[in-house]
Amino acid sequence: MKLLNFFLSALEPDDLAALSPGLTEIVISPTEVLYEHGEKLPALFFPGGACISLVTVMLDGRAVENATVGRESAVGLLEAVTDRPATLRAFAQIGGGAMRLSAPLFRARMMQSPALARLALLHLRANAVQAEQGVACNIAHDVPQRLARWLLMTHDRVGSKTFPLTQEYMAVMTGVQRSTVSLAAGALKQRGVIDYSRGQVTILDRAALLKQACECYGVIGAQFEELRVSGHVAG
Repeated sequence: MKLLNFFLSALEPDDLAALSPGLTEIVISPTEVLYEHGEKLPALFFPGGACISLVTVMLDGRAVENATVGRESAVGLLEAVTDRPATLRAFAQIGGGAMRLSAPLFRARMMQSPALARLALLHLRANAVQAEQGVACNIAHDVPQRLARWLLMTHDRVGSKTFPLTQEYMAVMTGVQRSTVSLAAGALKQRGVIDYSRGQVTILDRAALLKQACECYGVIGAQFEELRVSGHVAG
């Protein structure tokens, strides 16, 4: 694969050969919506450089982020496995490259391959832990801690210390008003932990950001690290 996606990199050779005819390399534009709540998915997506946000949209239009997916996993995996409509909106927090795969092809292959089924279930478990921990985090931890966690996760998912991220979207990530997140981001910038200007964020001191983040970053990261160490994720 030209793009590095850890799920695809972990496929057994037979599974990769079976799925390759349905794989297409695409470029996802910033803010592009991959699917909406209630839609049936014809495909799932494996980000390489893109970072996809999964959000719940309230009746009044407010969006609350549940999870993000980047090069470590797949977008639409649950919908592809179950053949059920999406329960969230998925859109590109950060644009970039990805692989698109036919959902029916993936599902048919999974029924034939215990190895692919196990890989899918392990990723579903890791993504579920991310969502569950995020709920607890939003209740138990303050805005600076939550912001640090999301910045670290975005850094991990795109593989670059500089990425586009507006204050408006920082507010969505942390579930607070823009003025509140602006104060937290400003404090990180003043301390030399991050820099941001014109919608671009740069991680200057990851070690300091790790100290700022809550325990939830480690809990979530451990799920995918466990996959990597056990050989279920390459890299």
